Amino acid sequence: MLSLILYILLAVLTIFCTLSLYIIVYLMYIHWITAHIPGPPRSSFFLGHLPDLWKYKARTGRINAEFFLEKRLEYGKIFLLVLAHRPVVCLADSSYVRHVFINNHKHLMKPRFIYDKLGFVYGERYAGYGLANNTDEKSWQIHRHIMNPTFHRKSLRDFMKNFNNVCDRFLVRMDRIVKEQKPISMMVEFGKATCEAISQVSFNIDTQVIENPNSKFPCAIRLAMEGVEDNFEIPLSSTLLTMFQWSFLQNEKKKSQIEAVRFLRNFASQNVEKRMNEIANNKDVPNDLLTSLIKDGRLTMDEIIDQFLTIFVAGQETTSNSLSFLLYEILTHPHIEEKILNEANEVLGDREHMEFEDLGNLKYFNKVMEEGLRKHPVAIAPTRVLLKSLEVGGLNIPSGVSVVSNQLFFAMDPEIWENPKKFDPERFENVDHIPNFTTTHFPFSFGRRDCIGRMFAKFEIKVFMVRVLRKFKFQLLPGQTERMEAKLTIKPRDGVMCHVMRR
Repeated sequence: MLSLILYILLAVLTIFCTLSLYIIVYLMYIHWITAHIPGPPRSSFFLGHLPDLWKYKARTGRINAEFFLEKRLEYGKIFLLVLAHRPVVCLADSSYVRHVFINNHKHLMKPRFIYDKLGFVYGERYAGYGLANNTDEKSWQIHRHIMNPTFHRKSLRDFMKNFNNVCDRFLVRMDRIVKEQKPISMMVEFGKATCEAISQVSFNIDTQVIENPNSKFPCAIRLAMEGVEDNFEIPLSSTLLTMFQWSFLQNEKKKSQIEAVRFLRNFASQNVEKRMNEIANNKDVPNDLLTSLIKDGRLTMDEIIDQFLTIFVAGQETTSNSLSFLLYEILTHPHIEEKILNEANEVLGDREHMEFEDLGNLKYFNKVMEEGLRKHPVAIAPTRVLLKSLEVGGLNIPSGVSVVSNQLFFAMDPEIWENPKKFDPERFENVDHIPNFTTTHFPFSFGRRDCIGRMFAKFEIKVFMVRVLRKFKFQLLPGQTERMEAKLTIKPRDGVMCHVMRR
């Protein structure tokens, strides 16, 4: 028996030593093949720059994107960060971005280590392999092809009635807030409105989230997003994170995040099954995204639910964050608010509902919106792995290395935008002088995998912001700032707390 125990211990020790040696050799290899790329010194052999990132966030209260921006300003337009076992080359030049992400897109791969964490929270399937998370190119092409028509500009024209109807309900909600005379978070309120808008347009579902103060959706979405963000903070693969499915490893926070994912997944499943039954029984069904996903016939039940949740969550989260940042900027620049109102009165006259043709005529507001999207990008920057080595900026980037860009690299670049921290819509009066503009200003990403809902979001921002400003005045509470918080997407840390009054 003693000899058996010794044998087992020796075997375990051998496996541990072999694994440790493999990790050490692999890290030495990674450090060797990337040694020629500029970047800050690593503070840890095993964790690379992760301890620096963690210390920065603890010291400043800022987010990952701001850490990356600080290093870009220090080390130039191409630099290396090592995050545990993953070397990441950051690109902050529009020509580099175009060369890598567009001209050589066939030699790029979405890293499963990262994108699986978007779809699974501690092993619980969330948005799964939805459009944003799908790393299989053929599968992604099929799904995107099915979904494209719903988000085409011609289809969105027909959705103006939906946008206006949801906005009507939102304005009623604002009226109640005025009567209550209590300060509210406009970030939270915009989240309810955009949740209802995406539900109505894409799935013909009335969530009642605007009217129901006890709705579970806002809390569930927030907890699920926090779960994804927390997954990213742990340098383990999504597969290994399934260990937290064991209840004895769950604290209250993890438990609530997993329960939130289950609630959202169950909500999506029930609505998909209901629509499937209606189609099977030859009932009249809306010609919306959900019907398109089901009738195509190539998607499994899990894949349909994945796309449902991807659009349901991403379609409301990013737009509500953009609306919130934009309102903050408008309220801190009263002359901009006055110009918006004057233009809206000229374009709309006595009408409350906005027509499709009005969107293009709001020329000044379009500039305000683009400036908001420039200064406050809310979506995750694209991350890919090179399938072959590439020459970028005179440097050889080896195969297997991750490449990433960040909207803030360009938004805060004084070589591109004069006084970039200033909110100035007039800078979008003429952008012809900016080379490679689509890879300089990309709030909805770029290339083949750009955001499918980019036009949807812009239409929605215009309808909601203009109509809300025409009817209500907002006063920011003391202490409100433009500081950012990251919960997968980027949102205003202080919530844009306001007093609301009727005009």
